[in-house]
Amino acid sequence: MDEGLNYIAFAIPVFLGSVLLEAYLARKRGKPELYYLGTALSDITTGTVFQALEVLLKLITFGVYIWVWEHLPVLDWGEHQWVAWAIGLIGVDLAFYWWHRVSHVVNFMWAVHGVHHQSEDYNLAVALRQPAFEPVTWFFFYLPLAFLGVSPEVYIASYAINRLYQFWIHTQLVGKLPAPFEWVLNTPSHHRVHHGVQDQYLDKNYGGVLIIWDHMFRTFEPEGEEVVYGTTVPLRSYNPVWGNLQHFARIVELARRAPNLGEKLWAVVAHPAWLPTGMQRDPNEDKRMLGPGRPGPKYRPDIPTPTALYVLVHAGLSGALMVPFLLLEHELSLAKLGAGAAVLIFGSMVLLALIERRSWAMQAERIRGAVTTMAVAWLASPWLSELAVLALALTMLAFMAGSYALYERIQSRS
Repeated sequence: MDEGLNYIAFAIPVFLGSVLLEAYLARKRGKPELYYLGTALSDITTGTVFQALEVLLKLITFGVYIWVWEHLPVLDWGEHQWVAWAIGLIGVDLAFYWWHRVSHVVNFMWAVHGVHHQSEDYNLAVALRQPAFEPVTWFFFYLPLAFLGVSPEVYIASYAINRLYQFWIHTQLVGKLPAPFEWVLNTPSHHRVHHGVQDQYLDKNYGGVLIIWDHMFRTFEPEGEEVVYGTTVPLRSYNPVWGNLQHFARIVELARRAPNLGEKLWAVVAHPAWLPTGMQRDPNEDKRMLGPGRPGPKYRPDIPTPTALYVLVHAGLSGALMVPFLLLEHELSLAKLGAGAAVLIFGSMVLLALIERRSWAMQAERIRGAVTTMAVAWLASPWLSELAVLALALTMLAFMAGSYALYERIQSRS
């Protein structure tokens, strides 16, 4: 923090390496169905959209936290910083529990958080499927820590530990742990339950690091029946932007169809399963479960091999560009932060559109290559000479144009 660096940039290669390792182990153990390329890429690019927007959102949320801590602290721990650390670590986890619980039962909060549950697979890639607007909603649950004298450094460290812990519990390759760990900690078994769509699993196991909050507040459910993953109203799209907007659109539709003003307003804060008076559930929006023990079909559009290879290469390039963008974000102007975020979001949307064979995808891919090249050249200009920037831009443009021309030729022959 002293240098202003975003250390999440260093974690990105570790996360992606872990995803690849888990996919390899799943295949080696005879469980290749745990990963599907399109779904995994959708999860990862949704995380890219989150990281791109967080660069901008945290300028406000973290700035407010610092101001409250500096001007309105109720407590000052002075030399007893160990107390602040204890409050930070435990307080973040307790605040996460209540934020998480509210996010499942209040419609506009679910519109934000439900993005994390949209994947119909369950693996480490799902851990990277972070909703774009979550920093705005969880900020209000963490802000009381500033009043309690928890410094920004302690808060950020506690928050990072809490979120990084939750990465590893998104796996089906780890069974139940010994009983003492299962009772105290959130484990893969507990979190698999949380992602389930069966009735007994809905709105259960909200804990972050500790599962004891669920025992205390009666929201715990042990893993029994094999879990079916996803949301009760399936997304049926890989588009990371639409994924973040889908349930907001649903709320608007519910409000439009509500018969009176009271119900129109209630649509915003109702439980996500609520329907206005007289409205019947659309059979096309049926639950992921067709009946007891009968999961519905997953969203699995066929992906031709040339498309898979092309998207993988360019998604890898996008991920490589995101690392220095996040690492050096503190030295970029607001305009450059916005430009970098916009390119990452647009690129994520276009690459997944290619996977889904959307009618507009090929034309948008031509645009993506050009705007990505211009943005990278502009963002790199403070650190490179004019000649180096020109060489970088020409190299990127040649690679983008060449790979696209080759891909288009292969597509025309197939």
